[in-house]
Amino acid sequence: MKIKLFEGVATALITPFKTNEEIDFTALKKLFLRQIEQKADAVVILGTTGEPPTLTLAEKHKIIKLSVKLSQTATYKFALILGIGGNNPKESIKLAKFFENEIKKQPKNKLLSHGVLLTAPYYNKTTQAGLIEYFKFVAENINLPIIVYNVPSRTGMNIEPKTFEKLARIKNIVGVKEASGNISQIADVVRFCPNLAVYSGDDTICLASFAVGCRGIISVASNVSVELLREIYENASANPKIARDKFLTALPFFKSLFVCVNPIPIKYELSKIGLCKNILRLPLVPIK
Repeated sequence: MKIKLFEGVATALITPFKTNEEIDFTALKKLFLRQIEQKADAVVILGTTGEPPTLTLAEKHKIIKLSVKLSQTATYKFALILGIGGNNPKESIKLAKFFENEIKKQPKNKLLSHGVLLTAPYYNKTTQAGLIEYFKFVAENINLPIIVYNVPSRTGMNIEPKTFEKLARIKNIVGVKEASGNISQIADVVRFCPNLAVYSGDDTICLASFAVGCRGIISVASNVSVELLREIYENASANPKIARDKFLTALPFFKSLFVCVNPIPIKYELSKIGLCKNILRLPLVPIK
């Protein structure tokens, strides 16, 4: 039986900046603790929304150290998940091991769980057979549970459902973040991989994803409100009409977060409510 890192709502956390050159760690702490106050089931750091391609290794290490420490304040079941996606599996492994070492420095807390989120390699695209070897190589060299992240719009290639079926045989691959935008494919991943927790990776189709069996969402919108996503998720099976009404009401907001590339819109939204500055690093530029 594979472990389940979380069920419910995980937030893909932004990385706030003071200037184009400096991370705003005060704002990051506030944003992280706000997620815990709102009872997010998990927080993903250094995922796509966190702008990792433009962060230095030293900056990533500082974010990891702070996040691991802050996660200790959770008094309920909570998962901290580190994005380790990239082009070079050896570098992904190094970052995961740094994360592991930071976790070991903290007091043991049975309420906390930790894992990593690993995308398909981008630019140096491979085959489906190559994907299996890639994920297997990383999995064999780290001790943490892995959520495999399928996001073809970013990576330029799709992880096919039958590939996930093979990846599910790897011991520490425990979940899938499915952001293909294809409900039929998401349903096939759920169908072919009953031992994996499949999560929606797209706020705009989250209700349909829950309907076909996703066990939660890794959300951009929950940077603003965890409660909104939780109400949709928890009512998806318990009270479908309530879930549908809440989803349809929220849909224009969800769509607004993807009018241009993430995380440009969510940083704008968070800046409007005073939680961060509307600053991104090139090649991303803010909307006004």
